Amino acid sequence: MSQQSTFMGRAFTSKGLFWIVLIGGLVADLASKAWADAYVRPTDPIVTPIIEGFIGWKWATNEGAAFSILEGRPVVLGLIAAAVLSVLFLYMYKADPKRRWYLAALALVASGAIGNLHDRMLLGHVRDFMFFTFDLPMHGWGFKFWVIDFEIPLKYPVFNVADIAIIAGVILLVLMSLRSPKKKSDAPTETQEAVHGA
Repeated sequence: MSQQSTFMGRAFTSKGLFWIVLIGGLVADLASKAWADAYVRPTDPIVTPIIEGFIGWKWATNEGAAFSILEGRPVVLGLIAAAVLSVLFLYMYKADPKRRWYLAALALVASGAIGNLHDRMLLGHVRDFMFFTFDLPMHGWGFKFWVIDFEIPLKYPVFNVADIAIIAGVILLVLMSLRSPKKKSDAPTETQEAVHGA
């Protein structure tokens, strides 16, 4: 089998679930942003309740990452997104096709990263339109590290479908890492071989 055939098999043919989830998540994100651009943006700054006291529609644009981290640093954000996507696709390529939940989790994170990267590259900001209306605990607490200046706001930042996909994918990956038993080597150790050989 040629190297090209092997690559295509490992990256595409045997990983159909990954691509279905990725494309589905990306389409859902971009379609919902287009809808919000047409119907939520004109109502700005009004919050339209979805569930009273919990969540509503609210238009916002974000030039940074989550919680406006690295705001005004598009080059840094673009490089980080490219690095994250490279790692995700590498893990997808190496993954066992039978690990369907793992592939789905990687695809969710990738779809969200691509969706927000699309906005940053083409629009200069990310379109957000969902908003939790309750106050966050510990608001005002924060820290500074390198170029990151973080502080918990009074309200959770306005978010989008891409953010939901990223968070869902990360949660799945964490849960799977906690549930995965440590692999034990089936091969006998040198000590075992010496005992059996004695």
